[in-house]
Amino acid sequence: MLALPATAHAAPSCDLHAKSAEVAGQGCARAWLDANLHLNEVQTVGTSESYKLRPSSSMLGLIRMGSAEDAHELDFAEPSIAAQLNMGARSLEFDVANDTKGALYSHPAGEMMAMELVSDKYIHDMNPPGFKVIHILDIDFNSSCMTLVSCLQIVAGWSRAHPDHLPIVIGIRSNDDKTPMPGATHPEKFDARAFDALDATILSVFHAGEIITPDMVQGQYPNLRDAVLAHAWPTLAASRGKVIFLLDDPKDKVALYRASRRALERRAMFVATDTNSPAAAFVTIEDPVKSHGAITDAVKAGFIVHTFADADTKEARAGNTQRRDKAFASGAQMISTDFLAADPQVGKYQVRVPGGHVAQCDVLLAPERCAGLDAESGRDSRAPGR
Repeated sequence: MLALPATAHAAPSCDLHAKSAEVAGQGCARAWLDANLHLNEVQTVGTSESYKLRPSSSMLGLIRMGSAEDAHELDFAEPSIAAQLNMGARSLEFDVANDTKGALYSHPAGEMMAMELVSDKYIHDMNPPGFKVIHILDIDFNSSCMTLVSCLQIVAGWSRAHPDHLPIVIGIRSNDDKTPMPGATHPEKFDARAFDALDATILSVFHAGEIITPDMVQGQYPNLRDAVLAHAWPTLAASRGKVIFLLDDPKDKVALYRASRRALERRAMFVATDTNSPAAAFVTIEDPVKSHGAITDAVKAGFIVHTFADADTKEARAGNTQRRDKAFASGAQMISTDFLAADPQVGKYQVRVPGGHVAQCDVLLAPERCAGLDAESGRDSRAPGR
């Protein structure tokens, strides 16, 4: 288990045993939250394709020839990674393609079909061996950080400059699906060796003390699920300034990553899995409207649930907030969106934690403990001038 004295940041007059931050004493909110809240008891917002840039007009035209709907779905962009973190994103997601020899993805098939050439910088960044960050191979390949290492270095630099931040969950999805088009790249399939290399890449950027790992949560419990059901998530005090990695992949990929482990012993990443698995800690339930009850059940049991406030730009283009509102009401702790900031070319839709906060107490788990407070900073949005 992670351990940090509960009195960290506390003034002598703070009552850290009070029933809420509001009655802990003047100036004590942050100390009370740190001592009394655990990771699974706060809600945050993050981005789904955190690295994505808008395809060029010629590439969108090519995509539109095949499907107008696909073109709509891909016609958006995210701010820079650092800008997202500054705006309050506390989860990011990267789609990674394996490239053990290098240059496999340097010349996407779509570039020639759209009659445009990728830049020299793109080729330079894609030539070395290592994991590449790509949304859809060959057609939606423009990223604000082209390699996983460069993406993680941005997060690490921001984190080290802001050591009091709540944990940043970094979702990883393996991308080895061949795009059905002429001349498409034949991607390298992820196997056990690739997942070992993925862990090694993570540990090449983040020091051991900067990551919350499955072993830290599992502690002395027989498996990770048992630890989570016993509410063994670390406190906010023990978690600040750290990152958490989540492999958000299909069952067959998760099985490769776990191998013969009882849970996730000695692994860098948690996995998104079903609540009955010995490795269960994070659960991805994509639609908070259709699966509202399943989310609330999982949250109340102690799991951290990842859900999506929108998908494929549909809600953003329609200005429909039902899914976003259901995501918050469900209690899901990790809410992903493609629109942390509104995209002027799409509409005014955006997803942020209510009150302008970075994090709030989970609406299902005694939200009165925060009572208008930002769970990261301890600031009160109800105070004059806030």
